[in-house]
Amino acid sequence: MKLRIAVLSVLALSLAASVVMAQARGTAEVTIKGKKISIDYGRPSLGGRDLVSLAPVGTVWRLGNNMSTSITTEADLVVGGTTLKAGKYSLWTKKTGPDTWTLNFHPKTGVWGAPPLTEGFVAETPLKTAKVGESAEQLVISLTDNKGKAVITIHWGTAELIGAFDVKAAG
Repeated sequence: MKLRIAVLSVLALSLAASVVMAQARGTAEVTIKGKKISIDYGRPSLGGRDLVSLAPVGTVWRLGNNMSTSITTEADLVVGGTTLKAGKYSLWTKKTGPDTWTLNFHPKTGVWGAPPLTEGFVAETPLKTAKVGESAEQLVISLTDNKGKAVITIHWGTAELIGAFDVKAAG
């Protein structure tokens, strides 16, 4: 009887943890030139902190929480002059100056927790920083189509990091 109660308790906790984790994930999706690009990411909360501006120069962030953020693309991408084949990559950001960041692509996916990957990036592109009036308590990532380019917007607190990369046409 005690074993049955223990097993049921573990199952209930596992189910509750699964529900919480599902709620803590976000997705962004866009179709450009007939090809789908999607991002899956953890949605950390600020909890009253301003982590984007407080990060020291050189900080590498797995862009989300828990499992690393991943981008899956049906099209080849051109990121900072480097062509990335269609497939799945993890996304990272690196603070390169007081107000400058880069978006970095890595072939290893499914990275959980720390320490972050700090080398082996296969492509990077600069991100512009902007302050916005509306604060986002949880991280929000969006993708949009701008004349055949994918525009990524990372919004957390009152900071937005915005970058773009090319999407190759099928053919």
